[in-house]
Amino acid sequence: VPPSSIHRTKIVANVLLQVVAVTVIVVLVNLFGAQHYRRWDFSRDRQYTLGEQTTRVLANLKKPTKLIVFFSSASDVARDVDALVKAYAYASQGRVTVESINPYSNLTRGREVATQYKLGTNENVIVLDYDGQTKVINEADLAETEASLNPMERPRVKAFKGEQALTGALIEITESGANKIYVVAGHGEPEAKAEMLSGLRLFLERQNMTLEPLTLAAADRIPEDAKLVLIAGPQYDFSDAERQKLRDYWGRRGRLLILLEPGAATPNLNALVQELGVTPNGDRVLKTVPYGPVTGVLKEITGDFLNASPITRRLGNVTAVFLGTTQSFTLEPERVQAQHIKLQPLIQASKGFWAEKHYDLKEGVFFDPKVDKIYPVVAASVEQGALDDERVRVASSRMVVVGNATFIRNDAMTEPDLDFTLSAFNWLLDREHLTGMTPKAVRHFSLSLTESQLGRLAFLAVVAIPGAAVLLGAFMWLKRRR
Repeated sequence: VPPSSIHRTKIVANVLLQVVAVTVIVVLVNLFGAQHYRRWDFSRDRQYTLGEQTTRVLANLKKPTKLIVFFSSASDVARDVDALVKAYAYASQGRVTVESINPYSNLTRGREVATQYKLGTNENVIVLDYDGQTKVINEADLAETEASLNPMERPRVKAFKGEQALTGALIEITESGANKIYVVAGHGEPEAKAEMLSGLRLFLERQNMTLEPLTLAAADRIPEDAKLVLIAGPQYDFSDAERQKLRDYWGRRGRLLILLEPGAATPNLNALVQELGVTPNGDRVLKTVPYGPVTGVLKEITGDFLNASPITRRLGNVTAVFLGTTQSFTLEPERVQAQHIKLQPLIQASKGFWAEKHYDLKEGVFFDPKVDKIYPVVAASVEQGALDDERVRVASSRMVVVGNATFIRNDAMTEPDLDFTLSAFNWLLDREHLTGMTPKAVRHFSLSLTESQLGRLAFLAVVAIPGAAVLLGAFMWLKRRR
């Protein structure tokens, strides 16, 4: 091509225009990505994905919330905390802001925060500030540790419980005062401070609920500050006077959680429940299973959560496990319709289980369709005075009744049981947005390898894989030479 025919000016202009266009496109893509981005969690235990309850707590924040991470980089949970608060800020859509401060590298700001929030000599804490109300979470509350075999080494982090602690603190500071749950005593029930209820008590405290004892026989009436009354498996019956106190409380828009002990004779308490449309059947839910040449009876049942109620709506694909014995209920909505009482089944026994009316094992157990029931209901909710439209909330009396009293104890509570129990508590306290699955502790995974396994792994990484690459390269070189 003759030099005179090459328009160098046009070429330069064209190249400059392309460079400017590409630069503008890159800048616009980055600006758009900074404002509109998505996060994906591909970690093994989805440890960077917030729980369902946490996202609803964040969505219901009425005022801006500030998280101040006052951590040194030497902390064993510093990286987990940093990832957690970033997830909170992202999920809150601007409701939560995060400030990270290393007290050793940012001395001036560290002193300011320590003075403002009265941290003293504390370090490695998270400070929550919600409209002037503050809550401090210590490092010890964020992780579950176990001692090392070597006394010179620090305890090892076994599980990270940061989301549990942080969500519980958010619930606490956004509500005015703790919700008092009175636990009825005097009938053989476990006491409010009993060790067997320590697990449930811990999770209730994280959701701003406290358990208080109540000896109903000695009280003139149920206290006015009772947000909820828990009757957890009485072994002996209530007196007429005690039943009347419960009736009076119900009439004051009371909230009851009643766990019936199938083996106990409690006709007065059963009559109170029956008045509200839920009849305890006094049977046993079970199924038979073959054990070699004999047939065994399985009394520890599994149940299916029904999605008609806000309590269980978010637990649809979860299976309940009730250890101990369980009885069933018959719901009679027509009988109590005139009292404006709404009944809803919450849990029904899974396939294969039935409600056995004659449960004397000595006489043998078999399904009799004339008296026994398949898919029996073992938990139900009762509400009096509410409107049919869930969008309109009015003061109402509420009750949840379960035909098993063992499942809330430490040695019997499973994660589905815990989710159901906390959902029932939250529904009874008019906190429907907190029903569903609660945050779980993130377990740290460790892989133990023997010396021979480590040797094979080193051989693969250092010799086998690089050697295979070299042989493949040599083969391709020889093939091309031919």
